[in-house]
Amino acid sequence: MDLQLGFKKALEEEKLIHEALKRVHIYPICNNYQDYVQEAMIIFAQAYVDYVEQGQDLEKFNVYIFQKLTWRLTDLLRREERFFNVHSLEVFDFERVKEEVSELFLDDLDLSRLNEFEKQLFFDLFVDELPIKFLAKKYRCTTRNLRYHRDSIRKKMVKLLS
Repeated sequence: MDLQLGFKKALEEEKLIHEALKRVHIYPICNNYQDYVQEAMIIFAQAYVDYVEQGQDLEKFNVYIFQKLTWRLTDLLRREERFFNVHSLEVFDFERVKEEVSELFLDDLDLSRLNEFEKQLFFDLFVDELPIKFLAKKYRCTTRNLRYHRDSIRKKMVKLLS
């Protein structure tokens, strides 16, 4: 079947496409709004052609396509967000910002109240921001045990900073 039929149907159901965009919080004031409308039109057309070829009930198509559009548009937004997060700053910028913040913060911080394990855990958790599951493997202990130590470190830091 030809995609032209799908695009004609998409143009007839343009209101549904705009409602799907609104559902995933893409509004006309967004810079990429027309790009998302075009993506939604393409998704709609292809889904319509596939739906008709499968011989399914066309009365249920609007419900089906609305859900499909919201899922696919959400996927597009997530992909765009991941791309932006990865490509927004260069690696050099990340390293420089982390150094400046950590040096300023750690100069004023007295870690003498922490034992050696807690100091190492402090740097791994709060400075390097490593996940607890990863640290549990590193230290060969349970995540519950690390959460206990993390809370203990927090309490000591609150006393220290207040």
